[in-house]
Amino acid sequence: MVTHRMMEAFRAVMQAGSVTRAAGMLNISQPSVSRLLADLEAGLGLRLFDRRGTRLTATTDGIELYAEVERSFIGLARVVDAAAQIRTRHAGVLSVATMPALGNTLLPAVLRDFRALRGAPVVRLHIVPSQQALGMLAQRRCDVVFSSIAPAAEIGRQVAAFPMRGRGILPAGHPLATATGPLTPEALDSVPMVALAANSLVRVETERAFAQRGAAFRVAIETMQAFSAAQLVQEGFGCAVVDPMTARAHEAAGGVSRPFEPAIDFSFGAYAWRPGDQEDWMARFVAAVAAAVSSLPGD
Repeated sequence: MVTHRMMEAFRAVMQAGSVTRAAGMLNISQPSVSRLLADLEAGLGLRLFDRRGTRLTATTDGIELYAEVERSFIGLARVVDAAAQIRTRHAGVLSVATMPALGNTLLPAVLRDFRALRGAPVVRLHIVPSQQALGMLAQRRCDVVFSSIAPAAEIGRQVAAFPMRGRGILPAGHPLATATGPLTPEALDSVPMVALAANSLVRVETERAFAQRGAAFRVAIETMQAFSAAQLVQEGFGCAVVDPMTARAHEAAGGVSRPFEPAIDFSFGAYAWRPGDQEDWMARFVAAVAAAVSSLPGD
């Protein structure tokens, strides 16, 4: 008979690479781990390890079985995680997943004010890429997400929209810092640029804007996040086109921000899966984010 404990021992040995470390992970003796492995092999009728003295090497069958066992444990972990999410809702916890552009700029002040509200729940915050945030929403691991990507209808519903246009950011003292009017591809022709991730929609639209105006988009350095781009601009690597939230944080750090033309779309939305009226804490939190976004300077 194959038991869950045998599978735990097998998984621990595969992850740890030795019976000794696996025994430490499971808090049992080495002989107990060896016995569980032997019983598992007998129960399955498979040789899962080659034994050379005290060393174990997984066989092809063992490696193939491990992939299936790992899928089973991941499924179990999701059940446990789902139960934890249900408990946190009963305990008064609001789980929020947000893209870094919001999480690294406006959200700390929003959280400070939200926490001061009478009876406000504890917020469990996850700052992750939009794709990961939507994955969490699909798995019901959070109550609301802020994402630049809209989910499929079966994953979640939109509860707020935040239209945004990109802004150009420059280091203090840059020759273009004192110019008036919006930054344009013509003004930035061949100027070193801090570029966002290749193949991202923002990067594609920015390069297209330069190409349509006949200007060269000269990449000095590439980064994945707007917040990182702003830090690199501050260090003098070049200029960048980022969302207004990052642009305001850049200004607060002493940098320069100007409107960018033609418009580059940095819009995002808030998405949720649970039904609820507009008076619940999730809706109030989204409203607080909307108020913070509305405080950003326009073009």
